[in-house]
Amino acid sequence: MKLTDFDSVVIKEFVLSMAAYLERNKNIVDALNVFPVPDGDTGTNMNLTIQSAVREILDASFTDLEQAAKAAANGSLLGARGNSGVILSQLLRGFSEGLKNKKEFNTYVVAHALKSASDTAYKAVMKPVEGTILTVARESAEKALEICEQTDDFSEFLGIVIEQAKDALRRTPEMLDVLKQAGVVDAGGQGFVYLLEGALFYLKGERIEDLVIESFEIKDTADEISHFSREEDIIFAYCTEFIINKATVEQEDFLRIIENKGDSIVCVKNDDLIKVHMHTNDPGYILGKAGKYGELINIKIDNMRQQFRDKQKEALKREFKRDTFIAIGMGEGIKKIFEDLGVDVVITGGQTMNPSTEDILNAVESVYCDNIFIFPNNSNIILAANQAKEISNRNIFVIPTKTIPQGISAMLVYDETADPMENVVAMNDAILNVKTGQVTFAVRDTVINEVEIKKDDIIALYDSNIVCNGNDVAKQTLELVFKMVEDEDSLITIIYGKDVDEQAAKEVADKISEAYPDYDVEVIDGGQPLYYYIISVE
Repeated sequence: MKLTDFDSVVIKEFVLSMAAYLERNKNIVDALNVFPVPDGDTGTNMNLTIQSAVREILDASFTDLEQAAKAAANGSLLGARGNSGVILSQLLRGFSEGLKNKKEFNTYVVAHALKSASDTAYKAVMKPVEGTILTVARESAEKALEICEQTDDFSEFLGIVIEQAKDALRRTPEMLDVLKQAGVVDAGGQGFVYLLEGALFYLKGERIEDLVIESFEIKDTADEISHFSREEDIIFAYCTEFIINKATVEQEDFLRIIENKGDSIVCVKNDDLIKVHMHTNDPGYILGKAGKYGELINIKIDNMRQQFRDKQKEALKREFKRDTFIAIGMGEGIKKIFEDLGVDVVITGGQTMNPSTEDILNAVESVYCDNIFIFPNNSNIILAANQAKEISNRNIFVIPTKTIPQGISAMLVYDETADPMENVVAMNDAILNVKTGQVTFAVRDTVINEVEIKKDDIIALYDSNIVCNGNDVAKQTLELVFKMVEDEDSLITIIYGKDVDEQAAKEVADKISEAYPDYDVEVIDGGQPLYYYIISVE
C-alpha cells in the first residue's frame, strides 16, 4: 500500500492497528520493569497514551496524513502518562512536525519524519539515557534514512526499520547495567517496537483479531467547555449525545448525513448500535435524522453556552489565593495529610496509576490564583507535570518530588511571606534532606545485584536499590529502617498502607523506638495500595 492512497478511514484504521497491537501486548511490556514491584506500568502508560491519540483521531476531521498525525500528536500530548507516555507523545509530536507542508508521502518523507520524532523526544528529556526507548527510536530513524531512497515499498521499508528497532532493543541491556542485572530489555523500547509492528500488520493487510481498544468515553460537558475562554468561542451550542439501537444505517453513511451540522463529532459502531457525540446548533434535526434509522436511546443534550456562563459565575465566587498547591497521591490517609498541610487539589495517582498531562492541566485550571506549585511525588510523573507546565499559560512551579515524604517536606517549609522563587529554593533544599524507603512484594522471580528474589517475597527498596528481601513484612521493614538511619537524623515517619492494620504498624513503630530512643517516631495511616510501608527518615 502507498501512503498516497490513504483517506481518512484508512488513516484511522492504520493508527488503530498500531494501538491495538500495543494493547494486546501491554502486559508483556509491564512485566519488563527492572524491579519486580507490583507497579510496573510502562505498557499501561504507553497504551493509555496511544489510545488518547486514537480518540483524538476519531473525534477529528481531516483529509490527509499530516492532519491525522497532528491530531494524534495533540491527543497523545494531553493523554500522556508516566515517563514512557510523555516520551511517546513527544515522538508523535516530532513525527507530526516532520510532515508539515509535505504534499506527498513516500519513504523519504516518512524517514525524515521519524528522524524529527527522535530528535524531538531527545530534546524533551533533560538527561537522555541510552539503552531506553530513545535509543530504539533513534536507531530506527537512522536506518529509515539509510534505506529510504532504496525502496518505495512501505511494507519492505517498515519491515527493515523494525528489524533495526529489534536489534537496538536486544542491545539495551548492554547499554544499561540495571537491565542486564534484571535480565530484561527496556520496556519503553519494547512498546515502541510493538507500535511499529502494529503499523506493519495493517500495511500487509493482516488483521489483528480479538483486541479490545477502549471505546471512547463521552466527556462530561463541564470538561468540554473548559477549553473555551469566551462564550463567543462556542460556535455550536448544544452538546448532543445518543445511541441508535438496531441501526439500519452504516456508520460512515450516517456520519456523512450529520458532518456539516456541527463539530466534535464522534460516531462509533458496535454490532447494531451506533453511538454518537457532537456539538450542534440544531439537535432536533440530528435526532430526527437518527430516528429514521433505529430506536434512539440514552439521549442527552446540554446547552454549553449556559454551562459556560454558570462556570464563569462559579469562578468569580471562588476565593483568590496568591499561591495554590497541587499534589499527586493515592490513599485516603495520604490525601488527608496533604489537605491538612494546605494542598488545594490532590490528584489521585502515583505508583499504581500515573495521572495524564490532561489530568494535571484540569487541576491547574480548577484553581484561582497567581502561582501554582505542583508536587508529582513520583519520578514517573515529573515529565507529565513539566509537560502540563509547558502547555499551560499559568505561572507554574514543578517541585521535582519523587516520593510522598518529599512532597510532605516541601509543603512543610512553605512560607506564605516569601516570594515564589524563595519558596522554590527552600522546597528544593528540603527534598534533598529526605530519605525514603518502601516495602512491597515481588511480582516475579529475578536476580538483582546478585541477590535472588522469588515471586511474592517481601522486598524493601531504598535509594533505587532492593536492600533486603524475605517473607516477613515487619522484619523487612525494620531491616530497611536500620539501613536508612544515620547519626545526624532525628525523625522517622512510618506511613502504613491499606494492607497493614493499625496494631501491626504500632508494633513496628515500638520496635523502631526501642532501637532509636532519642528519635521521634511518627505513625500515619496512609491507606496507599500495594506498598505496606513508606518510611521517611530526616
